[in-house]
Amino acid sequence: MTAGQGRRQRAVMASDAEWERIARAAASAGMEVSRFIVHRALMPDALPPEVRRRAVRELLVLSRLEERRLREAGTGEAWEDACAAVDGFLEREGVLATLTDPGAANRWKTSGEDR
Repeated sequence: MTAGQGRRQRAVMASDAEWERIARAAASAGMEVSRFIVHRALMPDALPPEVRRRAVRELLVLSRLEERRLREAGTGEAWEDACAAVDGFLEREGVLATLTDPGAANRWKTSGEDR
């Protein structure tokens, strides 16, 4: 902030669930909600999109390989248990709602059934 520029109150529209998530994230970061929102809005992306895409692609490849390995070893239920636990965590944290394409998670699950 340069000299002569003061902070002014602004309004943000959010659902109750969104506001709760923001408040929890701000508290976790040790910041007031308003500072957290400004910080996150002005913070540059940590990774370029092409790096994120490659990391996600490789993670999905490894995931499919591990699923195949467990099913071939006759322990497919371990895979299902792990998936259910992760799905539960993501749902509780509200992460699945942030997907650009919410149907992608279900398409990914069903695409694995044909192997």
